[in-house]
Amino acid sequence: MFQQPLPKRVRVLILGGGIHGAGTLHDMASRGWQDVHLIEKKTLGHGTSSRSTKLIHGGLRYLQRIHDFPLVAEALRERSTLMEVAGDLVHPLEFVFPILKSGGASRLKVKVGLSLYDFLAGRQNVGRHHGLAESEALARAPIIDPQKFSSYFSFWDCQTDDLALVRRAAFSAVKLGAGVSEGHRATNIAKAGDGWLVDVLKPDGTTAQISCLYIVNALGPWANKVIESSGIEPTHKAVNNKGSHLVFPDMGLKAGLFLQSPEDNRIFFVLPWLGKTLVGTTEKVFTGSPDQVAVTDDEIDYLMDHCNRYLRTPLRRENIEATFAGLRWLAVEEGYSISATSRSHILGIIPSGRGMMLTLYGGKLSTYRSLAEEIGDKICVQFGDESRSRTAQPEVWYSERSPTPELGDAVKRFEG
Repeated sequence: MFQQPLPKRVRVLILGGGIHGAGTLHDMASRGWQDVHLIEKKTLGHGTSSRSTKLIHGGLRYLQRIHDFPLVAEALRERSTLMEVAGDLVHPLEFVFPILKSGGASRLKVKVGLSLYDFLAGRQNVGRHHGLAESEALARAPIIDPQKFSSYFSFWDCQTDDLALVRRAAFSAVKLGAGVSEGHRATNIAKAGDGWLVDVLKPDGTTAQISCLYIVNALGPWANKVIESSGIEPTHKAVNNKGSHLVFPDMGLKAGLFLQSPEDNRIFFVLPWLGKTLVGTTEKVFTGSPDQVAVTDDEIDYLMDHCNRYLRTPLRRENIEATFAGLRWLAVEEGYSISATSRSHILGIIPSGRGMMLTLYGGKLSTYRSLAEEIGDKICVQFGDESRSRTAQPEVWYSERSPTPELGDAVKRFEG
């Protein structure tokens, strides 16, 4: 699908075809820059960008740290923007937040958090939070055990088809004149007098070299690996934050569930998704090879045990239709646990000649568009170009004629 010819020279070369790579390509193309190209070693969205919790959200749990408030506000603004430009892929989803009778955040604390969430969303809010009677909560989420909860809140966020969003951004960029080459992997990066030289392994086993002024390294868990193997010192250390997800048959949810785990302060989502039920959580350090990330038996047991505490219809292993895991690449913050590490992104910049390489650490699916705009602004300022991003405007978005991948295709990919 995405097999534009590999260039010999390009102004901007983007490494990695996840949401941030595709988003940056779209951003640069929306400014009128056509000499931009993206290479992806597999297919677009093959990694974490199709293995997320499928949410475009502000990040309610990030309100536990004051310095993450700006990130939440930005994500809530972006939620509104993405609903406008890709409304068929990003749509509102109501959540039920049950308050535990024992343990977990108190009703008052949750009320304050949801009020702040509404305030930060401002006029762009999807829907204001409110209390629910037990009967209302059960109508939305009939699987919960009401004996475990004292009260309930309703609040709103958005759900998306993450893989389709990656492809939409990339397809729009190509329509605007950019290039994408799937099945191509960067094997070496070298400084040059006029920027960078990147060696690329092609699908047929041969190699090519691309000369470029700017590199956007959006390889996520592989970002530092390609830098280090090229003899270049990365600007930051980072850690992989693993998210594990299970897919079950439809369990009758009319809204998402936002569940607490008091013992380790983790959050669980139980969501309706493409006619199925998706169970997932994050906040676990992963130290293995990114190419071999998968949901382990221990993680399945953990997810099912913690969720089943609050459900009157327990999850069963034999009903699992698929599992998938993704990794978020976060810059290390000394002295903080993975749960407390900020989700704010960092751009590591390495200069070379007239150019530079920008390596992305962190970043959220929800804020990918504004992050791509920030990257584009940095490149344009350095180059002396005054063009502005137009990705907040619907007219630079284009839909593929091919249908959005169905769940069956996604399950096959996860299992593969």
